[in-house]
Amino acid sequence: MLLDDRSYVPTLAVRPSEMNGLELLPGAAKDRMMPCFLLAPWMASNSLENTIKRIERAFPNRNYFLDIDQDYRASNTQNMAQQEFEELKNSDHAHINWINFVKKSEKIIPCLQTRGLREPQIRDQIEGFQNLGRAYCTRILKDYSSDNLVNIVGALSSTGAADFTIILEGGWVNDSLSLAAWFGGIITESLNEINATIPIVVSCTSMPQTFTSFNGDLPYSVTFANRELVDQVAKNTNRQRIYYGDWGSTRPRQESGMSSRPLPRVDYPTDKSWLIARNKEAGWTFRNAALAIIRSPDWNGQLGIWGEEMIFNTTINESLGIDTSQKNVASRVNIHLYRQSFFGQPNPVPAALDEDWQD
Repeated sequence: MLLDDRSYVPTLAVRPSEMNGLELLPGAAKDRMMPCFLLAPWMASNSLENTIKRIERAFPNRNYFLDIDQDYRASNTQNMAQQEFEELKNSDHAHINWINFVKKSEKIIPCLQTRGLREPQIRDQIEGFQNLGRAYCTRILKDYSSDNLVNIVGALSSTGAADFTIILEGGWVNDSLSLAAWFGGIITESLNEINATIPIVVSCTSMPQTFTSFNGDLPYSVTFANRELVDQVAKNTNRQRIYYGDWGSTRPRQESGMSSRPLPRVDYPTDKSWLIARNKEAGWTFRNAALAIIRSPDWNGQLGIWGEEMIFNTTINESLGIDTSQKNVASRVNIHLYRQSFFGQPNPVPAALDEDWQD
């Protein structure tokens, strides 16, 4: 059954920082997770198939969930990849384009496209994936209407099979625990007809949206309560298979606009927090921020992974480590994914990690 040997379901937009951070993760950590990638055109590529290639380069020889990134906004109607992307969102004929796209890789576990669809249309889509011999997933987002949710649950409960996973997605929130009542209500009320053995992933993110308030000689600690949230939901719903999910220390896409170049900053994930090192008044460089991180009592330095090495190298010379905001995010994602994949378990000694990273 899906997720039997996985403990972590991160949701990852297909952006350079996320893909780089994941790609440079040890295989032992990748083996403990089942990411849900949000499909969108990759960089300036002229084919959506290149997005799949990028995903499978970062997460090779492993199954993964795939959904359509509804927050992505096409900006070039002449680009073939963006045209393909818009066609996949078309619900004509039970999303036949989406079903055909999933054939591009046997590793894809597709997420149902359910926005605005009635129960018979969703059932047709489920049948299309079953005919391919695929397990499948449905992501239920917090902003779904109650009518649509009834249609989704009706289609899922009518299949009589246990070949799917449900991801409950709370999106971005300031305090993860504020979503406990919503998650609990969906599971005990809306999903009460769903077989109790079906895995349910509880996911959201509280990564700060802005960093202007982080400014000082010491790193700020920003706690996240996703673990407490999952424990609370599992206890209150008495559900057999509740799994931990988050956004890998990132957030959903936001509307792009004019913005100033971000100030140098270095972030460092712990098990339940992010350290943010940034000092505008002192004119900190990335090296200054990295020095503040490794001097913190929360610095481990012994994980033996690429993200920590990047931070340490930055204290020597930025050109050897983090010298852009994108590299900071990639490093943060790498460390966060590693820590959450081994959460509650002894971290393997660096020598036991089966994949060496390269500069």
